[in-house]
Amino acid sequence: MAANDIMEGSIMLVLSRKVGESILISESIRVIVVQFANGRIRLGIDAPPEVKVLREELTRTCFYSSPSKNGDAEAPPLSGQLT
Repeated sequence: MAANDIMEGSIMLVLSRKVGESILISESIRVIVVQFANGRIRLGIDAPPEVKVLREELTRTCFYSSPSKNGDAEAPPLSGQLT
């Protein structure tokens, strides 16, 4: 998957981090690498309460199951196609 396939018109920054290291998004959101084991990464996300943090698959499920104003299920607006 190419970096620009994620969101149309955006550029992806790819970083390497070790356990205990973090990245800062804006001044209020910190993503910390908590654990790396068996090929899996555990991340900790420290964000203000007003910032909604969800796994992407939950946003797709929530949008598809949420009724629209006319009562039909509504798909989320996607600017890029994930493969």
